[in-house]
Amino acid sequence: MPIKLGREILKTIVPYAAVEWVLPVKMTVSEWSDQFRRLDVKTSAEPGQWATARTPYLKGIMDAFTDPYVDEITVMAASQVGKTEAMYNMLGFIIDQDPGPTLMVSPRADDAKSVSYNRVRPMIECSPVLSKYIPINTDDITKLEYHFDRMILYFAGSNSPADLASRPIRYLFLDEVDKYPKFSGREADPIKLASERQKTFWNKKTVKVSTPTTREGYIFREYDKSDQRRFHVPCPHCGKKQVLLFGQIKWPKEESSAERIKNNRLAWYECGHCKKRIDDIHKQKMMLAGEWISEKGEHNRNRGFWVSSLYSPWLTWSDIASEFLKSKDYVELLMNFVNSWLAEVWEEKIEETTVDKVRNLARDYDQGVVPDEVLVLTAGVDVQKDHFYYVIRGWGYYEESWLIRADRVEYWDDIIDCLFKTEYRRVSSAETLNVYMSCIDSGFRTDEVYRFCREWPDKTKAIKGLEEITGGRFYRANKIDINSRTGAVIPGGLVLWNLNVTQYKDKINRLVTSKNPGKWHIFKNPADDYLMQFTSEHKVLIRNRTTGKAKEVWQKKKEAAANHYLDAEVYALAAADIIRALNMRKEDAPRVHQPVTDESGRGGWLRKTKGSWI
Repeated sequence: MPIKLGREILKTIVPYAAVEWVLPVKMTVSEWSDQFRRLDVKTSAEPGQWATARTPYLKGIMDAFTDPYVDEITVMAASQVGKTEAMYNMLGFIIDQDPGPTLMVSPRADDAKSVSYNRVRPMIECSPVLSKYIPINTDDITKLEYHFDRMILYFAGSNSPADLASRPIRYLFLDEVDKYPKFSGREADPIKLASERQKTFWNKKTVKVSTPTTREGYIFREYDKSDQRRFHVPCPHCGKKQVLLFGQIKWPKEESSAERIKNNRLAWYECGHCKKRIDDIHKQKMMLAGEWISEKGEHNRNRGFWVSSLYSPWLTWSDIASEFLKSKDYVELLMNFVNSWLAEVWEEKIEETTVDKVRNLARDYDQGVVPDEVLVLTAGVDVQKDHFYYVIRGWGYYEESWLIRADRVEYWDDIIDCLFKTEYRRVSSAETLNVYMSCIDSGFRTDEVYRFCREWPDKTKAIKGLEEITGGRFYRANKIDINSRTGAVIPGGLVLWNLNVTQYKDKINRLVTSKNPGKWHIFKNPADDYLMQFTSEHKVLIRNRTTGKAKEVWQKKKEAAANHYLDAEVYALAAADIIRALNMRKEDAPRVHQPVTDESGRGGWLRKTKGSWI
């Protein structure tokens, strides 16, 4: 039946529908976006009418949403390639063409509010085809719920189980899923919790979007179950289609300066078939002729897409090469490059440490003396029932460090003397250094540790070790001094720093095993007790008996010594991380370094290191 005739019949049968109900026009999400979606000035680098031709690889992702044979869409992609905007286009299509109760999930509740207020609401207000659905009663629009005339749109954080489980939904959007906690409180996995709300809808759709992290991350596991599509583009010379891979980006062998490569656009892409040079000017035409091809050679109801930064119209080959060169010598930056630029999972090989290997890290300086390369001292204290183990470590440029002191003491006064009153002399001069910051374990004798840290607020951080922290962060600060009468946080009160000890132990392993140059040094003739404790753990693969999932964890070796010195080294490393001593670079030497220790972990040396746009 023609749509026009259908509308006339509908008006006869249901008169009020002539005004309120308009049958949708059959179109894809990309067609709808090109016709109706407008990008607002505040949040878009290219405001105005949406054009799919600007990012042709998004067409297949968006149009999978209107494919009746697709239930799930999984997008494992780099940052800033348009994956989230594609998701918003799907949302706009729903509101205008195929309404139904919808839930958008962000990593945290604050993120959900930000997405609602700063991204979705501007999209609706600046697109006339969507703004007409905004209710007259503004009370129907809150930060976490939009009550349109034909549907309800909910926003929630993955850390809020009540919001995830409280309502039936047809459409589910999951953004940055690798940043979700594995469990919401005592309830089920947040993604499963949200998915349960779709049971009553036969025509449900789920969209999962994220940059990847590791093989254990949710987005990789979902992409692995999908039909695994990659965007193949033709070479402008030989016409052979291929997936764009970082290994094919080339630059002059004699050039090692990231800035010169970027500023002079010295990099190019080498065709994987004919080996000819492909310049930036060719990229857009290649994208327009590209196609999504399943690597599994099959079609299933979970459509998976992979996109790296190499496809981005906003980046040149030289931008990507430059970012790699700036990142390759710093593990955290390299991990970010692999995840957020290449859209690949980070895989790390852990080399087991032994007493002999660590003993070989000894250098020609005595305990208690500071090598000339050291710029700042940090300490870590492992608290036991009636004694303490501590280490003091000196930090130089590029994460290089030297063990200054490692010992066991009995009393808090000993800690004060070693950490705060003792001045440590340099090897070749009369200059001395004090310990700048210390992390003290609060798992044992907690009240004493808190009291001690309150007495030395500028020199200490009370810490608690955790196996992991949501979002893969190294540390998280929590204010714990609360007004008992009002329940409000006391300004300037004590902060407990939760440490991701798994990641810090991984980092120590990388530094210990790094070569040419070495990063981790110890003084000559170290005590056997220190060596045995420092090497007392190794990383092993364990499997959850209930879920069957496997993961790597740090565990004590059989018959190994205690691990107190290893823990103390973790805490000293964390102290250096918190004050941003790990960011010191030789090219910044002329500038004055003054550590800052704000609770967000966003502070750092007075010099502001230039970050990437991701």
